[in-house]
Amino acid sequence: MLPFKLEQTKDLITAHAGLVLLGEFTIGLGVLEALDKSLPAAGSGAAYRASEHVLPLMLMLNGSGQSLEDLRQIRDDQGLREVLELKRMPSADATGDWLRRSGVSAGLEGLGRIDRRTLKRGLKADGIKGYTLDIDATSPNLGVCKFQ
Repeated sequence: MLPFKLEQTKDLITAHAGLVLLGEFTIGLGVLEALDKSLPAAGSGAAYRASEHVLPLMLMLNGSGQSLEDLRQIRDDQGLREVLELKRMPSADATGDWLRRSGVSAGLEGLGRIDRRTLKRGLKADGIKGYTLDIDATSPNLGVCKFQ
């Protein structure tokens, strides 16, 4: 007799439970609101917000996805989508179109603003006055720069 029981459930479950932490962290940092403010507005009739494209992309890439078609795994994961309240999700084609439009417009500048804002907020919060950025920790003094 094995020391466990098998039961059937009607609860939603997810094979991507680790991605819930990333999603909650992203939401908690206010990144989704910053994306919607800093990236170009939607260009299609469906009018997906930037955050509705980016959050599934982040989840997919951190869940070992390698192509836009891998967004289907996120789209089909009802448990993950329910926990993160991902009600609307564009198709892989719509996200690809949005990425192309954003790349030729102010998309990268907007991402830079979000990155600087998030980094500045984090640096202020920890109270440390100086940091060392070590790009290659395997080589002594290679890529080390200190800033305050």
